[in-house]
Amino acid sequence: MIRENYLFRRLYRKGRTQVTPCMAVYYSRGGKTNRLGITTTKKIGKAVERNRARRVILESYRLLEDEIPSGWDFVIVARTRAANVKMQVVKAELEGVLKKLPGRRPSAAGKQ
Repeated sequence: MIRENYLFRRLYRKGRTQVTPCMAVYYSRGGKTNRLGITTTKKIGKAVERNRARRVILESYRLLEDEIPSGWDFVIVARTRAANVKMQVVKAELEGVLKKLPGRRPSAAGKQ
C-alpha cells in the first residue's frame, strides 16, 4: 500500500491518468511489486460512504490483481459516484483502465 504523501504527489504529478465515472486512476512504473493507494475526499460523503468506496475499490483491485504485470504504482481517487454503485460497476471500470497497461496478462476468466 502507498501511504506516504510524497508518493501520492509524485504519481499525481508524473503519472499517467485514466478517468472513469467512478474513479480517476493515476499510474506509473514503480518498484518490483505493485503498490496501491486509495484517496477518498469529503465530497463523497461522510465516513461511512468514504469507507464503503475504499472497500469496493480495494476489493475490485484484489480480484484483478493477478492480471496486472508487476512493477506498477497506482493511486485511485474515488469520485462521488463510487459510493453509490455496485462493486461490479467499479470492477468493470477498473478492468477497462487496466487493459491499457503494457504487458498485461490475459484474464483467467477469458481463457477456455
